[in-house]
Amino acid sequence: MKTILSALIVLGLSLAAAPALGADNRNVSVINETGYAIKFLGFNSPDDGLDEWENELDKTLKNQDTAYVEFDEDEDGCVWNIKVDWANYDESVLWKNVNLCKFNVLRLRYDSGTKTTSFIAE
Repeated sequence: MKTILSALIVLGLSLAAAPALGADNRNVSVINETGYAIKFLGFNSPDDGLDEWENELDKTLKNQDTAYVEFDEDEDGCVWNIKVDWANYDESVLWKNVNLCKFNVLRLRYDSGTKTTSFIAE
């Protein structure tokens, strides 16, 4: 009886620590820490090429704002391309083959000295 009770307690603790049912491990919060507004944030599968994008933003993502991106169940794979377009500049940033299953937060950064946009994954 003690063994069954112990097993149930361990099972209950592991379920409590697990992510919510139905949560997709590719869902990601994107935090804009670039100092510039972003008008377009897109994710696409590497198999889709670089011409097919859908904007995940409902409005401009201002500096220090966060956008939460949820993936549909019918979209497969962990590896995605990410594209960012600036609100006040005619330039884009593209990261290829990013494994979204390894983190759930992307902090976008811009280095004005090197004029490079990067991200920190958490």
